[in-house]
Amino acid sequence: MSRFRRWLLKTARTVHVYVTLFGLTLILFFAVTGFMLNHIEWFLPDEPRTVREARPLPLDRLPGGRLPEAGEVTGDQKLAVVEALRKEFGIAGELWSFDNGDEAQIVVGFRRAGGETEARVRRDGAAEVERRSQGWAVVLTDLHRGNRGNVSGEPRLTGAAWSWVIDVTCVLLLVISATGLFLWWSLKARGKWGAVLLLLGGGAASAVYYWWVP
Repeated sequence: MSRFRRWLLKTARTVHVYVTLFGLTLILFFAVTGFMLNHIEWFLPDEPRTVREARPLPLDRLPGGRLPEAGEVTGDQKLAVVEALRKEFGIAGELWSFDNGDEAQIVVGFRRAGGETEARVRRDGAAEVERRSQGWAVVLTDLHRGNRGNVSGEPRLTGAAWSWVIDVTCVLLLVISATGLFLWWSLKARGKWGAVLLLLGGGAASAVYYWWVP
């Protein structure tokens, strides 16, 4: 065996072992949440948990000390209302909707993994916030799916940082698979059964998709 081949085998073995250890928590997380996502009806709560709060929104945090008039709003006006709501009520999540077309009130929606919040602010500053949570199971499955609304322009429910975690996990799985395949191929006694199993695994998945997936 050449020196380069020995170096390549040693490097592949080291990368395979340590990348597997580094990514093990994430791999297990996505394995478990993938199962949960496939059987989400087993984990959903009977009823979403709803919490309501009502108190005045401090108007001194808004431009000019008042809410914008009904109709079109500028980006600065919208941002001021949203940030005032976040600070006063501790609202988390991405901005989902902002409706200023009603003469009586402004309706602002937020969404995050596992839940959503709706705030209704009357023109006199009285605000009512309703938080709806679907429980830990939906939080976990939302983290598995990531920023699923990007294509349709919906808010990023799990944010840019978690999107990177998903991308890194995908790269880790590719590295683990590639180095594992290389190590198997380098074994003298790999024989025909390894190749048969590899083909059977891919063929079985393809067959299920072709014949049984609607």
